[in-house]
Amino acid sequence: MFSLVEFCNSNMLKGTEEVFKRLEQAEGIDCVDYECTNNCGLCSKSFFALVDGELVSAKEPDKLEDKIYKRIERQQDKQDKLYDMFDDLK
Repeated sequence: MFSLVEFCNSNMLKGTEEVFKRLEQAEGIDCVDYECTNNCGLCSKSFFALVDGELVSAKEPDKLEDKIYKRIERQQDKQDKLYDMFDDLK
């Protein structure tokens, strides 16, 4: 499963560009940057990204990266459990 991580260009200029570059190299993660993600209030106050459509934010870029990986792991765990449930129904 690939996870989609979306970044705002304005927020990247404030400090998330390095996070974007590292995640872009990671296996199983698709990174996209947009001119704007319409989260201007959050963008002005913290660092953020959208992980599979869910907002993740942090006060520091490195913490944002950690939170993104944790969110991806939680989402993959949920999907694995769902697949297990379907296997049990067979």
